[in-house]
Amino acid sequence: MLIDMHTHTSVYSTDSNLLPHEALTRAAECGIDGVVLTEHDLVWPAERAAQLTEQVGILVLPGVEVTTELGHVLVYGLDALVPRITDARRLRALCDERNALMFLAHPARDPGLRVPRAAMELFDGVEGLNGCDGPLQNQSASSRGRTRPLPPIGGSDSHAMHEVGTAATEFAAQIETVADLLAALRSKDYRPTALPD
Repeated sequence: MLIDMHTHTSVYSTDSNLLPHEALTRAAECGIDGVVLTEHDLVWPAERAAQLTEQVGILVLPGVEVTTELGHVLVYGLDALVPRITDARRLRALCDERNALMFLAHPARDPGLRVPRAAMELFDGVEGLNGCDGPLQNQSASSRGRTRPLPPIGGSDSHAMHEVGTAATEFAAQIETVADLLAALRSKDYRPTALPD
């Protein structure tokens, strides 16, 4: 099952020009089975994501991209975000409390941002394939956490139509709910996948 783990829409991300229905329809045309909407610092209401699933015909799940001092963090499993959590350790504590998972997003994009080796223990994985990053950035991202290898996921990080369907994560399991997604991520039975143009 192919799921794009990192997508933005104009509904909740001011830097995106993607309307949800257009983005999801395009993702389906690219062979993607599901999309996680990861808006900046805001979680989609689960009922709205479920409505989109019914309307468009592919799985739509809520996630969030949180801005922290260590960079952007993709979080799966939160139904709401406590406002203004910018400290990665506080975010980790919240995720532990709510049984959510944290993945370091596009870690090689900002050369001035360095995540200390000790801080890598905060993450459950890393975005090793980002559809908006180049090959060298993705290679560097996949090598993060060498002392404790972090499993990589893939996502388009789409903000515009031409970015939709560039990358996803291939799961062995069938996923229909956020709980299914969390179980599949914990199983580590998945791999990031670049999609053809």
